[in-house]
Amino acid sequence: MKQLEILVVDDDQDGADGLSEALEHYGHKVTTVYGGQDAVEAFRHTGFDVTFMDVMMLGLNGVESFLEIRKIKADAKVYMMTGYSARDLLEDAVGHGAAGVFHKPFAIEDVLEKVMEPYAF
Repeated sequence: MKQLEILVVDDDQDGADGLSEALEHYGHKVTTVYGGQDAVEAFRHTGFDVTFMDVMMLGLNGVESFLEIRKIKADAKVYMMTGYSARDLLEDAVGHGAAGVFHKPFAIEDVLEKVMEPYAF
């Protein structure tokens, strides 16, 4: 399995840390931040292979953060995560190139399958 550089962004620290730990368990290098602005700053320094971004966050929400990240790296692969019915925000993100949406709670196996899909032989 290819080791990926992954960014996890969620203002729910327990959720972010849990996802990060699971991805690290499978051998990936994970950076965890707890807000949209921190995600944008992290992207200025590292070209992550994939990002998991919570939609509903205080300050810069997930879609706004995603759009800023796409200005830094136009082909950034970002999956949106939500536990809410944020249809308009999700449509906006997918319309601007988000890789997909995970509805919380989700199984780590589903996340790993999507992450590794481009690397399957």
